Amino acid sequence: MKIYLAPMEGITTYIYRNAYQKYYGGIDIYYTPFVANRKLKSRELADVLPDNNKVLSIVPQILTNQTDVFLEITSQLYDMGYNEVNLNLGCPSGTVVAKHRGAGFLNDQRELEKFLDIIYEKSPLPISIKTRLGIDSLYEWEDLLVMYKKFPIKELIVHARTLNQGYNGTPSLDAFHMAQDILSCPLCYNGDIIDITSYKKLIAICPDTKAVMLGRGAIANPMLPQILIADNLLHDNNNTNTNLTAKTTGSDTFISFHDELLERYREYMSGDQPVLYKMKELWTFWSQNMNIDKKALKKIKKAQSLNVYQHIVNELILSNS
Repeated sequence: MKIYLAPMEGITTYIYRNAYQKYYGGIDIYYTPFVANRKLKSRELADVLPDNNKVLSIVPQILTNQTDVFLEITSQLYDMGYNEVNLNLGCPSGTVVAKHRGAGFLNDQRELEKFLDIIYEKSPLPISIKTRLGIDSLYEWEDLLVMYKKFPIKELIVHARTLNQGYNGTPSLDAFHMAQDILSCPLCYNGDIIDITSYKKLIAICPDTKAVMLGRGAIANPMLPQILIADNLLHDNNNTNTNLTAKTTGSDTFISFHDELLERYREYMSGDQPVLYKMKELWTFWSQNMNIDKKALKKIKKAQSLNVYQHIVNELILSNS
C-alpha cells in the first residue's frame, strides 16, 4: 500500500512538506498545491523548485483547462527534472469552478476529452489525474470512467465525492469500487481517511486498493500515516513505502514540528500577520485531534503578534503534555 499526501492550497507547501517529512514521514509521494500560470508566479516557482524540496518524491499538480498552458507548465517542470505531473479535476472552489477548471471541467466532458487527447499526445511527462465523481450525480461517474479508459493515465486519484458535495456528505466507496472494475490504470482512493476505522471500511469494500491519499485527516493528525503503518494495515507483499520506519512520536515531536514550521514561515514571510495566518489555519486542523477547549483556540485566533501567539501556544502545550 502506498500513502500520498494530498495537495492542499496554502497548506502543503514545500515548507510544510519538508517539516512533515523530517518529523513524521510515512509518505510515498507528496503532491504540490496546484500551479496555474504559464509563467510560474514567484510563489508557484518557489514551491516546485527542486532546491527547496527536501522530500524524495514530489508530483506537481497543474490546474488549467487550456492545453497550451498545461503543456508550457509541463515543459518547465520537465526541465526541472520532474518525472510526472498531475491534472487537477477535483478542486470544488467556487472561483475555480466558475472558470471551468478543476472539478468544474467535468461539466463539459466533450471539451475535457479534447483537452486530454492533446495533452496525452504532446506532454513530455506522464500525466496522472485527480478527479471527482462528477458534478451532482453518481450517474455521471460511469461516463467519466469510459472516457478515462481511453487514455494512458499514469494514475487516477479518485476523490469519491461529486463537485456539489464539496467536502460534505459521505464519499462513495462503491464508486471507487466501480473504477477498480472498469479501469486498468493504477488507482488511488481519496476521501475521509482519518483513522484506522475509516481505513478498514475502505479495505472491506475495496480490498484491491493499492494507494490512499490522505488530506485533512493527516493535517489534523500528522501521525496518521505512522498509525496506519504501525497497525500493520498497510503491509503486503507489494509494499513500496520507503518510510516504514516509525519516527519518534508524541508531544515532543509535535512541538518540534510546530516550531520548525513557525521558524520557516518567519524566514519566508515579511511581518507577523502572514505568519500568524498560516499558523492559525493549521490550528483549525490540529485542534480537531487535540484536547483543546474552545477558549484556548479562541485565544490563538485572537493573537495579533507572534510573541503573544508563542506565549499562548507554549501554555497550551504545557497544559496538554
